[in-house]
Amino acid sequence: MRPWLSRLRHDLVKRAVWPARDLRDLGREPSAADLAHLRRGFFELRDGDGAPVTSGALWKRFREEAPAGPAAPLDAFGAALAEAEVAVRALESHPGSWREALDALLRIETAFAALARSLEEE
Repeated sequence: MRPWLSRLRHDLVKRAVWPARDLRDLGREPSAADLAHLRRGFFELRDGDGAPVTSGALWKRFREEAPAGPAAPLDAFGAALAEAEVAVRALESHPGSWREALDALLRIETAFAALARSLEEE
């Protein structure tokens, strides 16, 4: 796997998606603490220097450094992140929308897989 993809997976995808996987695997309604963990996994990341950064800001940096390749998978990944951001932000006022947030976060993983395939085919 290309170094850029490995960093994207480690710094952004895993941090955003793994709390969603954990929530999915609970098999019960999430507690307020579970939802807070989900939000932190998406909004409270660290950049390469250890500084706090949101998923959106981190993606912007990664997008600027993206290797040459088709734009569509990069755009689709960015769209999946934007969709997840809306869904996760909605948890603040509508905790009952956790399933929508969970689904949106899990779609990041699918978008990453498509992005990785497109870049590895180059």
